[in-house]
Amino acid sequence: MGSYNIAIDCIDRPAAGPLAEKRALTCIADDDRLTATSFSFRQLREETDCFASALRQKGIKAGDRLLLRLANEFAFPISFIGGIKAGAIPIPTSPLLTENELEFLVDDSGAVATITENFFNELSDSKDSNWETAPTVADDPAYWLYTSGTAGVPKEVIHAHRSIPAHDDRVQRWQNLRSGDVVFNTSALNWSYALTCGLLDPWRHGIGVVTYAGSPEPAALLEIIQREQVTVFMTVPGIYRRLVHYLQETKQSLGRLRVCLSAGEALGEETRQTFCELTGLTIYEGLGMTEQSVYLAQPYGEEPMVGSCGRPLVTNEIAILREDLKPAKTGETGILAIHRRAPGLMLGYHQRSAEEENAWQGDWFLSGDLVSQDEAGNVFFVGRRDDVITAGGYRISPLEVEGVLNQHPAVAESAVVERDVEPGKRIVVAFIVPALGPSAAPESILAFAAERLARYKLPREIIFREKLPKTRNGKLKRGCLKNT
Repeated sequence: MGSYNIAIDCIDRPAAGPLAEKRALTCIADDDRLTATSFSFRQLREETDCFASALRQKGIKAGDRLLLRLANEFAFPISFIGGIKAGAIPIPTSPLLTENELEFLVDDSGAVATITENFFNELSDSKDSNWETAPTVADDPAYWLYTSGTAGVPKEVIHAHRSIPAHDDRVQRWQNLRSGDVVFNTSALNWSYALTCGLLDPWRHGIGVVTYAGSPEPAALLEIIQREQVTVFMTVPGIYRRLVHYLQETKQSLGRLRVCLSAGEALGEETRQTFCELTGLTIYEGLGMTEQSVYLAQPYGEEPMVGSCGRPLVTNEIAILREDLKPAKTGETGILAIHRRAPGLMLGYHQRSAEEENAWQGDWFLSGDLVSQDEAGNVFFVGRRDDVITAGGYRISPLEVEGVLNQHPAVAESAVVERDVEPGKRIVVAFIVPALGPSAAPESILAFAAERLARYKLPREIIFREKLPKTRNGKLKRGCLKNT
């Protein structure tokens, strides 16, 4: 692809043409009035230029890593794009992380600075917008994202600049973006689903986006959709389920909304059908991973195949492989794999040579997802090879949660699994073998874990057991727990 830079393409290019004064970003505050602040492409170019200049004045050099600990507010996109303009590598993280979790990420990434809201405000005092972003090669690293590791600790995924134009087929076939659209993704911007689908991809095509820093209550979301004239709405199944219940009671209008998309976990056919009956709109699902973003999608305008997570997008060459890495037959369960020449695929992991070696088999990257495919190309998700949990739209390592629970003096052993509590809805459940000595109430154990884990990683239920099911070799049999 040659020379290419995300910041130049997504911000500077539209800011230099007829789209300069178009509304590019609307930030909705977490207050009672849902206060909105909007910025044009020209204003974003100036703000990101100033931020890049301020970073350089602080001594940030090309290749330095910047840990972003920011919510879905103005500071996030400015820090992310401004960091790329300065030649640094932004690493978005969740603002919900505990101090211990954050300390690990700083050490693991080698970040030279952590961008918090206070630090952002300090840097934003610079008004020097006389900045020229140096060109980069499309294969150069642009940003990193953390994902759950199979070894129980998060791992960093390195993405190249080329990853954004690689999404153009998805923009057309799944998001169906058009001139004049307004995109609203409710998810956290440190998640690939929101960062790429909800921010960078629309900007590349000159389309405005909405971000929201508050709690995703149905009343607030519907007010934002109506008031900001949102046309493309992207969220997770749990939000759709809450919207369905709310719409059944209020019969509220969705304004100009025409595209509804879902990712993160299975939607559930009942939710899709009820939502369609209430609104006349179909929800289209996509399947992705941090290493690639959404790469399977139900094409917009077609009737979704029941139970399918979509079909491969054109820019992605996928295969379904058996454990012996031979192609699976039609309808046979296998490992979902993607060819290394897919332009949206990560460059690799940072300091995770063992996991990277296990993930790559020849020219194929093994996603860890178990799927099957019918003759029409529809892919059906079966489960995870590594038992990484997907709940509430988040990917959670059970080993990480278990590692914290096992530190509690009243816990001898634990096993964390996901459980379906209703069609399309999963929660995190912890099975605990009590230690000898004084027992502890579930509330005490959860409070202990809450001091060490982000809220979305916490078990929603604790079940005490005398022992955990294991194989003869002592390996935990998680499958037995998921169905009890």
